[in-house]
Amino acid sequence: MSADKTPDIDALTHPMLWRGKDLLSTSGLNPSQHTALTSGYAELDSHLLGGGWPQQGLVDLLLPQAGIGELRLILPVLQQLTQNAYVVWINPPFIPYATALGAWGVNTHNILVVRTQSHEDTLWSMERCCLSSGCAGVLAWPDERKLNIKETRRVQLAARSGHTLALFFRPISATTRSSLAELRLALRPTHSVDRLSLDIIKRKGGWPVHGIELCLAEASQTPYDLMQPLHQQLALWQKQDAQTTQQERKTVLKNGQENTVYSDFAYDMNPSESDMAANSSLH
Repeated sequence: MSADKTPDIDALTHPMLWRGKDLLSTSGLNPSQHTALTSGYAELDSHLLGGGWPQQGLVDLLLPQAGIGELRLILPVLQQLTQNAYVVWINPPFIPYATALGAWGVNTHNILVVRTQSHEDTLWSMERCCLSSGCAGVLAWPDERKLNIKETRRVQLAARSGHTLALFFRPISATTRSSLAELRLALRPTHSVDRLSLDIIKRKGGWPVHGIELCLAEASQTPYDLMQPLHQQLALWQKQDAQTTQQERKTVLKNGQENTVYSDFAYDMNPSESDMAANSSLH
């Protein structure tokens, strides 16, 4: 006697099957109710809860070195945030180039740069800015050697309380370290200066995603080669600035007292170095 055939059942839609995504609606993470800021990149938005950057909370951007395209990645959100509120940069590795930011639609009148003397001051400044009603975004480059998970929690809570987008720029080695950021992205350069590779190593409402490649010109609408004249102008400015303002400090002993002697520090920048310097500052 042949056994009766078991009727076909769609296991993925069976009501007795527990699905992790069902927690979204019960934990306040319903994508339709999650306030987000579009990243300007359709592919990236498709992987983020609510379709963009969290409008309030902490984001970790992990990168091997500064100047690989991380600023072009966040240009669209900077355009949005600076229209009606301040965005604070805490200890950026380069001086923000106002001309380039303005050309991409960022309101540079609402950009503030803060320099701190210690790691504790950096965290304090970030918390205060996050809690300020006049600040919509905070970008910070902390001392990775001193940053711990409790401090990421402090910034996360401040960003949520102040309805502020907080971004930490951290080295790629921090990928293996714990963080309470809502979103963590590992960025890597590609063969093209107009493209950026990234992995989503932590996100709300989904698993990690690897191998996303974005065309940076999609959001900025300005291919890198069209910016070459601006790059050259910036490189010349950097060379002149280095020759006139950067000085090498030498300490000598005279009459039993320590005296400081300064000598001008000048160098010649060849074309390839000029491109690299411009690329670092603009990216």
